[in-house]
Amino acid sequence: MALQDGIITLTGSLGEIVGYKRKGKLCFRRKAKHVRRSEATKESATDFGAASKAGKLIRQGVRQGLNIRTDHQLVNRLNKELLKVLYASSEQRGFRGFKREEIAALAGFSFNKETRLDRLLNFRPKVVQSKEGLRIALPALTARDIRHAKNTTHIEIKVIAVGVNFNGGDYQDAVTDKVMIDFREPAAAKELILPFKAGEEETIVVLQITAYHEWNGSMYKLDNLKYFAADIIDVIPSLPQEEEVNMVHQTKTERKPLFQLLGDHTYAVPQRE
Repeated sequence: MALQDGIITLTGSLGEIVGYKRKGKLCFRRKAKHVRRSEATKESATDFGAASKAGKLIRQGVRQGLNIRTDHQLVNRLNKELLKVLYASSEQRGFRGFKREEIAALAGFSFNKETRLDRLLNFRPKVVQSKEGLRIALPALTARDIRHAKNTTHIEIKVIAVGVNFNGGDYQDAVTDKVMIDFREPAAAKELILPFKAGEEETIVVLQITAYHEWNGSMYKLDNLKYFAADIIDVIPSLPQEEEVNMVHQTKTERKPLFQLLGDHTYAVPQRE
């Protein structure tokens, strides 16, 4: 392995040279002339490919609503977690698929590896399904309830939901809602509402916290890795049509394989300050 340190950089193949990124740095190496792979190696590569595709679907879907800086290890970290899910779903190497009750293990994954959501909040957000969609109730939060930098004046709390079909290789447009909490005003309970009908697809729900500083009437985002976070707080599997609404989602569900998303729904993105 060699580092690229010139004006012209390379990613991908060029003759016998392959350019790639490792830990945020550009590197290159020579292509192997002969590659011997056993059947077990090929099957493991198939599983890794399945996890990588699933990770790409999640990143692409969530990216529509996510507005924090992610780390350069995000791809590998997410793929690693998805491989665990894949291995737990089946022991048949090379032919594994994602099962609903195992995908729930993705809850808690952090898009910012430096700071988890539970380091900033003193409560655990809970996703509730109702006729209106997905709801997350927020208690009256003050500066003492949210870990923040000294110059923070506002905290934005944002929820993102995206429907993902892992086995079909597709995702729906992300739906978001957000509230802005001003530390200088009296605290009040708030609620995030998403017009998203969970249950027709495998739904990834992410809660994001971003800190701001207001100066001369303008808002400036604080880019300190210690004070912003975005975690998967719930993974809601597809449910039978006869399931009742207005229920609190439980991460453990009946053992059924994933199936493709139903319909081609898109939703408006509500925004609240």
